[in-house]
Amino acid sequence: MNEISDAVDYSSLRRNVSALGELLGETMAAAQGDDFLELIEKVRTLSRSAREGDASARDALLSLLRNLDNEQLVPVARAFGQFLNLANIADQQYTVSREMDPVFSASKALASTFEDLLVQGVAGDDLAATIRELNIELVLTAHPTEIMRRTLIHKHSEIGVCLGKLELDGQTPRERDRLYARLRELVTQIWYGDDFRLQRPTPVDEARWGYAVVEDSLWQAVPEFLRRLDKALLEHTGERLSLEAA
Repeated sequence: MNEISDAVDYSSLRRNVSALGELLGETMAAAQGDDFLELIEKVRTLSRSAREGDASARDALLSLLRNLDNEQLVPVARAFGQFLNLANIADQQYTVSREMDPVFSASKALASTFEDLLVQGVAGDDLAATIRELNIELVLTAHPTEIMRRTLIHKHSEIGVCLGKLELDGQTPRERDRLYARLRELVTQIWYGDDFRLQRPTPVDEARWGYAVVEDSLWQAVPEFLRRLDKALLEHTGERLSLEAA
């Protein structure tokens, strides 16, 4: 893992996190005023200093937070919660970005695994036979994100899509401006919207969410993984997955 970390340049990830943070800051300033944005920046600065061991910063931070009135508590908590959500989106997009594909992808993981097994003396025929006999069952379980509104989850997904498009070469300034404008729209909609469901989901709601996972994720991810598995198997054993593989 350390070797992977040493080989990776995180500058594009930092740039995306910074850009999303700036858009969130602009949105908060427009919604809550510049004084609120200054408060958030003060909390952030004191938190960083306290984490680095500055005792006076820790005391100042605790005093600041304890003296917040009730009307400030929720917006302050939302500000940091929203920033962490945006940072997580940028991080998730980075793991599947073009930049990371040669370092950290399903194709590379499969190839490395097959190569290691062959080096250890596993016969190619045995490896292919084991792959053919694999039986992997997917189980959908309750997840904390179920408390989030589906529209909010879709906005998070679209932010990731926009970040993915921004890494493409050959875009005109107008195209990039349009993507940043869309990001600004999404961040603004998230800030002005509700973060969580206001009512407990019913069993029918949970079933619909399960179908949404299949439709939005598994329907694309499973075939794509099988294609990569088939390619890796062919390159290392000379055999392919059967047409019935699923």
